[in-house]
This record gives sequence, structure tokens and C-alpha cells, in this order.
Amino acid sequence: MKCLLSSSYVLMFDNYYSFQPRLKSLCKTIDLSNISSTRYMCSTNTLEMISDKIKNIKNSLCFLGSGDFHHFTLLLLKNISQKISLIVFDKHVDYSNFFEGFVSCGSWLKDACDLENVAEVFVLSEEKKNVENQKLKIALPSEYRKIQPRFDIYISIDKDILSSSSLKTTWDQGSCDVATLFEILSYFASKYTIIGSDVCGEPPVNFFSPEHKKSEDINLRLLSFFTTSLQLLAG
Repeated sequence: MKCLLSSSYVLMFDNYYSFQPRLKSLCKTIDLSNISSTRYMCSTNTLEMISDKIKNIKNSLCFLGSGDFHHFTLLLLKNISQKISLIVFDKHVDYSNFFEGFVSCGSWLKDACDLENVAEVFVLSEEKKNVENQKLKIALPSEYRKIQPRFDIYISIDKDILSSSSLKTTWDQGSCDVATLFEILSYFASKYTIIGSDVCGEPPVNFFSPEHKKSEDINLRLLSFFTTSLQLLAG
């Protein structure tokens, strides 16, 4: 790996990460749960409010919660001053038109493509979607070796790319297993400099659900991957 991220954060839009105490104890926490109307979509005014609270997050791994909050990747991208290549792991291609003055978890990629510092976007997804934007290219997860970023990379992961047997999330899911996810990440980490990452796609909030531990185990592996050493993934 050419570069390790310097810090990690849990962004608490709700109380979900109370179900993942091991992960939470290893990350800095920013409590955003007192800000209303953040799930699924968010107004530009609310985005600006949250942007001010997370403006110092750079060169970091951030955990966002469920896929309902994936649009906050947009703010993390805005914190980066240099040109980047964005790589997104997601069952869905979150590129669509939305109400003016709002961004949603299903439209944020369209806004990301408008950012001057985002030079190109690669989405690893099984969803077949025609997107008329020269910045964005869609590839199957199995085609990851065809992706050749021209700049340092930012990686955004929605765990709904995983099969439901690997983890049950709040959205319909892809067919990747955990080993394949880390195989792809290892490939990019061995060839490119990673300057930031975020993770969403947590399971539904059900007390005593075994999915919470499964998801936390994956998150802890991601934390080790991005912030310590690839050698920790052995075995």
C-alpha cells in the first residue's frame, strides 16, 4: 500500500454505531444526531451546517451508517483540494436527477461529478444504468482490473455491494463476498495512493441481531486495511 490514512471517524447521524462498540472505541466520533432531516436526502442548507462540523476531516476513513446516508460522501470529497479519481463500490449507481436545493442517497454521484476536484468517477456495480456523463464509468466488480485511475484515489464503499449471505443491509444487494471486496481493495491499494475513504451500508437496527457483529467485523477489517497494514489481513 502506497499510503495509509492518518485517522478514522464515526459520523453519528443516528445512534446506530452503539451496536458496534469495538469499532466506535477505535475511531473519533462526531455526533450529528441532533441535526434533523439527514436520512435519505438533505437540503443544501443542512449540508452547509454539517460541512462546517466536518471540514477538518482529511486523509481519513469515515463510517457513515446505513446506505441512507451515502450522500454525505459529497461533503468529504469537497474537503479535498487536489484532483482525485473517485472509486465507488455500490450495488446501485447513485446518479439521478433530484429536487433543486437537495441531494439524496440516490443522486449524490451526479453532484460529485460536478465537483472540480473530482476528475473521474468509476462505479463498481452490478446495476445496468445508462449515465450520460463523460466523467463517470460503470464496471462490474469482476472487471475491476480494467479501471486505471489517472490521479490519487478516494474510495467510497456501500456494503450493499455484498451478497445478503455475507451481510444483510437495508437495501437490495449485490453478489460480492467479503473476500472479493478485499481482493479488489488490495489491488487498488497496491498500485495507487489512497487519500480518503468512507463506508456505509450498515444493517437494519434490530436488537440482538447477529448482523451487527458481522458488519462490525467487516468494518474492523476495513479499519485495519486503510489505517495500519495489509499484513493484518493475512488469513
